[in-house]
Amino acid sequence: MILMWKRLLKGMLWLWAATAMPALPAATEPSHDERVLHDLQKAKPGTVGESFVHYTVPPLSNIKRTPSTYPTDGKLGAPVRIVAAKGELEPASIVLYPFRDCQRVELEISDLTGTNGVIPKTTIDAKIVKVWYQTGAGWYSYFADSKGRELVPELLLNDETLIRVDPDTLDNYLRVDYPPPKGSQYIWITPPQEIHIPFNAQVEPVADAKTLQPFSLKKGEFKQLWFTLEAPRNAEGIYTGTLRLIADGKPQPPIPLEVRVLPFELPDPMTNYDLSRIYYTSIYNYTSLKRYLKENGGDLEAAKRRVLNEYINLKKHNLLYPIVPDDRDLFLLREQLRLYKQAGLRTDTLFLGTPIHPSYAWMTSPEVQGKPIGEMPTPFKTLEHIDRIARLLEEEIGHKNVYFFGWDEPPPRLMRPQRLTWKYAHDKGYKTFTTGHSKHLLYAGYNEDFLNYGGSYSKAKSQAWHEIGARITSYAAPHTGPENPDFTRRTHGFDLYAADCDGTMNYLWNDFTWNDFSKAHHNFRSFSMVYPTRDSCIDTIQWEGFREGIDDVRYATLLKQYAHQAIGTGNTDAVYEGRKALLWLSTQDSKRCDLNALRAEMIHTILKLQQLLR
Repeated sequence: MILMWKRLLKGMLWLWAATAMPALPAATEPSHDERVLHDLQKAKPGTVGESFVHYTVPPLSNIKRTPSTYPTDGKLGAPVRIVAAKGELEPASIVLYPFRDCQRVELEISDLTGTNGVIPKTTIDAKIVKVWYQTGAGWYSYFADSKGRELVPELLLNDETLIRVDPDTLDNYLRVDYPPPKGSQYIWITPPQEIHIPFNAQVEPVADAKTLQPFSLKKGEFKQLWFTLEAPRNAEGIYTGTLRLIADGKPQPPIPLEVRVLPFELPDPMTNYDLSRIYYTSIYNYTSLKRYLKENGGDLEAAKRRVLNEYINLKKHNLLYPIVPDDRDLFLLREQLRLYKQAGLRTDTLFLGTPIHPSYAWMTSPEVQGKPIGEMPTPFKTLEHIDRIARLLEEEIGHKNVYFFGWDEPPPRLMRPQRLTWKYAHDKGYKTFTTGHSKHLLYAGYNEDFLNYGGSYSKAKSQAWHEIGARITSYAAPHTGPENPDFTRRTHGFDLYAADCDGTMNYLWNDFTWNDFSKAHHNFRSFSMVYPTRDSCIDTIQWEGFREGIDDVRYATLLKQYAHQAIGTGNTDAVYEGRKALLWLSTQDSKRCDLNALRAEMIHTILKLQQLLR
């Protein structure tokens, strides 16, 4: 009883003290100036200019770098370092923090020199990371949250004035460079869905500059620069050079640039579960001659130029097997395939958007529903179309390793009727693929060669399809849209690879709208990894993340190839090293591991195995 009263009295005294004593002032975050000043105290002499400082940061980061985002993962005054395999494209990045307004900042990049020669400065592409307004779910989701507007880093621009951002109204404006006398104008590209402003990306004169243009800095606001090295295939070893920024005519201290080109090239990505099977890098896309002709008024040469430029862009980002769009016009399909080959995309396998199913009316008719193949009426038009496409493919591709597309996300009542036309294609030596879920195993697994699985993926799901000789990959896990490059890298690369998927085939590459708010009635954002200009497209940081994700798979592929070679020598020490490498790779947590650390360790292991095999 006495103990109970003591506790009660103690509680009352605590309550009185909490209400009677004045509240302590809340802790405040240090300002950017204070944090930068603290960093400056540790900076090396000669690394800081009078106009701004730079932080070297990981280019592919979860940090949403806006003008008000202090680079917690950055190193003030540090060199810019890039490690790349021969022929690999590899990014680096810095963030600038200005002490004063700078109206005109120019960048000069030197050649890089090493004991093995010179890497020309033209192999380095510099861009500004443009921050603009996106929906409230920007960076995190492909759903809209259209009532919110958030500053999000995304576009990689040579000319930052191509996009103008209004901080008062939270709107974006796109510069369209009309010829005189109309001249350049900014158009509003963030109207809500209720306001329709027609804009045709195929004919409007929208284009970024060919090279990085002078840019401005605002006192106290961070700005990110992005660099992409294309490592020459004849280079090897360490090379050094400089990046020099000139602010309003005053050169700032040079930033050291250090490049290491590794003594190997990367192979095409292969699957985790079978090194003889290709890890297919594919994507849904609107890169279509038919579509572009319709939108540009019938200019075939302009449409072909655009398709070729976009295919070249895909190849530069490791996307080697884009879905060829459905086109029943055989002339246009032939031209599309020729542009596909001209860009250097892979033709050993082809994913063809041409449907391999009859019409919806045929599939849902009483004569078809519930009937076995032998009792279904013959869909002559569909079979004749398959024959026409087959003859064209034989002439242009020369093989039958071609996947025809089935009905998109079909329920069981639409899966059964497709069996007849699928069998017809199989009899001719072709293959089938479609989108769907686990139910496909029961209703179509035995004659479906490739499933693009909607949503979450796992090793167990992959194994179920591999057991029947089929292939599987994933889309909508999530769709494209989130700008976060680290997330894009993981979900299209090592995480899919570790789940024994056969590649990536997401939706969508080029939604072709500049307005992130245009699909709010469906609660979606723009499914865009690139944005349209008249002749091509503008890259984004998530698109760079995609390339790095596939490079992660390429490094993993090379590691496993070397590991199996080491095991195959029969030398006990080599066998041990090969098996240790495979064990390490198989135990990585693909959903949580630091992908930069993963890459570094893969490089270390590859070099070790390479040396062992000499």
